Amino acid sequence: ASGDAIVPAPYRGVPSARDYPYSKPMASSPAPVILPLYSPISGVRSRSRQAAVFAAKLAAAAAYGAAAVLLPPQLLFILILPVVVLLLLALWMMPDRGVFPLTAIVRSYWVYLPLTILWPVYIAVVLPGLPWLTPTRAMLFIITFFFLYSAATSGVLRRHLGIVAKISGLFWAAFLMWQVSMVVSIPFSNAIGATVKIFLDNQLRLTEILFLGALIFSRRGTATRTIGCLLVLAVICSIDGFVELRLGYPPWANHIPSFMRVDEATMAIVLGAQARSADGIYRVRGPFPLSLVFAEYLALCSPFVLHWLITGRTLLLRAAMAVTWLLGGIGILITQSRLGLVGAMLGHAVYLPLWALRQWRADRSALLGPFVLFGTPFLALTALAVIFSSHTLTQKIMGGGAAAASNAQRALQRAAAMPKIMNHPLGHGLGQSGTALGVVNAGGIISVDNHFITTGLDLGFLGLIGFYGMFIAAVWIGLRTYLTTHDRETELAGPLAVMFLVFFMIKTVLSQENNHPLVLLLLGMMIALAARERRLVDPDNLFPSER
Repeated sequence: ASGDAIVPAPYRGVPSARDYPYSKPMASSPAPVILPLYSPISGVRSRSRQAAVFAAKLAAAAAYGAAAVLLPPQLLFILILPVVVLLLLALWMMPDRGVFPLTAIVRSYWVYLPLTILWPVYIAVVLPGLPWLTPTRAMLFIITFFFLYSAATSGVLRRHLGIVAKISGLFWAAFLMWQVSMVVSIPFSNAIGATVKIFLDNQLRLTEILFLGALIFSRRGTATRTIGCLLVLAVICSIDGFVELRLGYPPWANHIPSFMRVDEATMAIVLGAQARSADGIYRVRGPFPLSLVFAEYLALCSPFVLHWLITGRTLLLRAAMAVTWLLGGIGILITQSRLGLVGAMLGHAVYLPLWALRQWRADRSALLGPFVLFGTPFLALTALAVIFSSHTLTQKIMGGGAAAASNAQRALQRAAAMPKIMNHPLGHGLGQSGTALGVVNAGGIISVDNHFITTGLDLGFLGLIGFYGMFIAAVWIGLRTYLTTHDRETELAGPLAVMFLVFFMIKTVLSQENNHPLVLLLLGMMIALAARERRLVDPDNLFPSER
């Protein structure tokens, strides 16, 4: 009765006082607390069991210590898997509380969003066997904690996410195909440890962020503030790019603490000039690792700038968008990236007739809508004529000269990729596209410059169709929503659809995934706005019990 282990006693009907001789206080010591139907075991058996438990713990600790020493750094994540499994099991067993910490999730999101753009990914604490630790990842882990806890303990949240994610059968089917393909491709990987790490990373920075967007953008006002934040960040990055162009290197390059510098080979690439060998012109990259990624971000922002420049209700807003449009355009130019120019031009060429069609549908008697709608093809032909009449513009936008080597490299990759995808229709595993393709660039580095090739080699046809099928479905959802909505904020579905088209085009020449968390977040915005438009969720009274 003094700390010995407790074992169940046989049930003999309704318990009585004599069934629990230790339930009455003794004269010399207080009564121990014993649950009904339990009785103490002997001291010898108790000590033996305690010794066995201690020996098991000691053996597990020894095994973990030996594994930490013997396993290579890239496989150290295996030691975390049992802990993760137990944590998920504990979350699954938690009771449903109904309410969840929505305020904590939203506040964490507003810290995470600017960090994804402004914090350079190469300034990080590097520990063996673990991903680079940056403030962005730290905030992502905090969001993950709140989000997993909420999903495990709130049936209301789970039902809400199910309603939003299934807004379109095509979108939901494509999402499931993408998820299944990532799992199916793992056994085919030549580096299963690295593939599993990338899979887990994708679940955090892509899948979770998609559902995070489906949650927070269901509330009124969050989508507008998010797009405004992204445009302000685009201005900040562009101004920083002007300073970088003048210095010839990022302003913070000489002020990175030694413990936050990743390997020097990577630092030499991301902090170098990144100039083409043919012309030697410095290419600005801002807080991004590559100038191409910086240009991609600015191009993705261009449809939203144009949207508010045309539809802004105040002169101040339109003036701010005009300044943003100018700074963003110059920012793309100093990256020396064709994909940024072509992406921004595509955004303008698609959004203008889309806006004109909406105006015409709203007022059949107005002349501005049909004038812009039918005049856009003429403007596009005029722009092409101007481009081809100028040798400089032709070289910058269409390629050639200094860009000829990049064009030849991409053509070589396309020719080599298709047979390899056909031979492995289920993929080679996440992160294995470069090794599977086996094409090296001029610097002797294995690289893939086309994300369609990357996805096809990594995940096979199933993953390729699933991943890009989500964006095709989102474009269709966005066009329908934009042309029918009467809500000011839901009109963002139009520039969102255009942005996905720009993203689709850029991925044909850029394989880097640095901007993918942002794109998946905006994909969550799209389905949330569509759910609001169809009255499936109430943006003004989303979770009454939480308030």
